[in-house]
Amino acid sequence: MISAKSKKPVAAWLSYDYFKEEQRAIKCLTVILRTTGCYWRKCRMCGFWHESADVTQADILAQLEHSLRNSPGDDFILKIFTSGSFLDEREISRNTRREIAAMVKARKEIRKLIVETRPEFMNKARIEDLNSIEHLEIAIGLETADDFIRSNYINKGFSFDNYRTAAEIANECGATVKTYLLLKPPFVSEKRAIEDVIKSAELVYPYSTTISLNLCNVQKYTQLEYLWTKKYYRPPWLWSAIEAIKGIKRNHEIVVMSDPVGAGHIRGPHNCGSCDSTVKEAIQNFNVTQDLSVFDCMYCDCKAVWHTVLRFDKFLFGSEPV
Repeated sequence: MISAKSKKPVAAWLSYDYFKEEQRAIKCLTVILRTTGCYWRKCRMCGFWHESADVTQADILAQLEHSLRNSPGDDFILKIFTSGSFLDEREISRNTRREIAAMVKARKEIRKLIVETRPEFMNKARIEDLNSIEHLEIAIGLETADDFIRSNYINKGFSFDNYRTAAEIANECGATVKTYLLLKPPFVSEKRAIEDVIKSAELVYPYSTTISLNLCNVQKYTQLEYLWTKKYYRPPWLWSAIEAIKGIKRNHEIVVMSDPVGAGHIRGPHNCGSCDSTVKEAIQNFNVTQDLSVFDCMYCDCKAVWHTVLRFDKFLFGSEPV
């Protein structure tokens, strides 16, 4: 039973993504490989490490081969995630990394490879193992450019300087960088969360070609789940996601993506329930068009409630009178 499970990925699915290099939307195969998982395992909102398992490097290659059997016949982007760090050799050995690069290179229909890593694993030698791939993008989960929020509220375990060094190494090696920013970490109010990701985007812009705006959701067996059950946390409003996307995109010529995981559910980003699916579809439409006009004329009665939440932010979460 365990052996069979180890040879299949955690998940794999087809969708569409924006291919910046050709400024068009193409198919995207996302594969989440089951590995030994992230070594850090201390981020307050992350429960992905529960998907880890005791697997061999041969198992990991088998998982990818299994996923590629269902790949589209025409051009597509391949995203390989591990719920950890692709460049951490405790998860993916150097030989396995090179074999994966060869598998990708052999399939001409794979136009771009995206992997993710913590910054401490970024070095020239590990990136060069993947340099045979024409379009390589490395994603880094910075979450916020604010060191205080990242250290004290998220417990990420690295600094903005660590991120900047890693991004510079990737850029010098010819890879592009995708930066993950987290909308509404624990202990951050709705309004401050929007302001934080917009400010963070300003600071990561010199190093990134893509910003992925991740909308915080409540995963099981996490510290965030405890706060949520005690009613000390509410996932972000979907209106906040739109506001953040607009604020980032209007200020910079950069690709902005957002996958509203869990949208419309109580544990995920949500509005009132009536408009959630419509707003989610608009965000997904923006992802493949990069056109802010998809958000024009979007309205629901709950938007007034959201505006009120922002208006009373200092009264609810600070010390200043309204």
